Amino acid sequence: MCPEGVLSQPHIAMRIGVLSDTHVPDRQDAIPGSILEGFQGVDLIVHAGDLTCLDVLSVLEKIAPVRAVCGNMDTPEVRSELGETLVFRACGKTIAVMHGTGSPAETESRARSSFPEADVVIFGHTHRPFMEYRGKTLLLNPGPAWGFVWWKPSYAILRLEDDGEKLPTAEIYRL
Repeated sequence: MCPEGVLSQPHIAMRIGVLSDTHVPDRQDAIPGSILEGFQGVDLIVHAGDLTCLDVLSVLEKIAPVRAVCGNMDTPEVRSELGETLVFRACGKTIAVMHGTGSPAETESRARSSFPEADVVIFGHTHRPFMEYRGKTLLLNPGPAWGFVWWKPSYAILRLEDDGEKLPTAEIYRL
């Protein structure tokens, strides 16, 4: 599979499950089953923070290898295990991950400016699904993995190809 440093057997393409703001167990008991089903067959899972407990990683690791960052609502235990940002390569692309802080506008602005060389910037915090190209960089927020009165849970599938000319693509799924 393509993710350098995760698995070493090369492929020409990979699918990455992306989620954020699971808030387990403080706002929901578990990751929604629809998200776990949607991740079946992915090569890697990226969590963009606010897990609120490390058990979330154990659940996701049963599906695929996981890369994650901590968020502003994470416990000291989670913060001691995960960094605030992460940059790695997969399928020849540079993927940057952060959670975010402040208003949605501040978080989106920071995502746009913090990783100028990245092919994909994944972020969370805003509880708003968001996908936009800034030049050749894909900015992706999968939205929250838990629902509330005015929003539905969501997640994303990111697709990468080991082709220097092909841009990363993603689709956001709302439950």
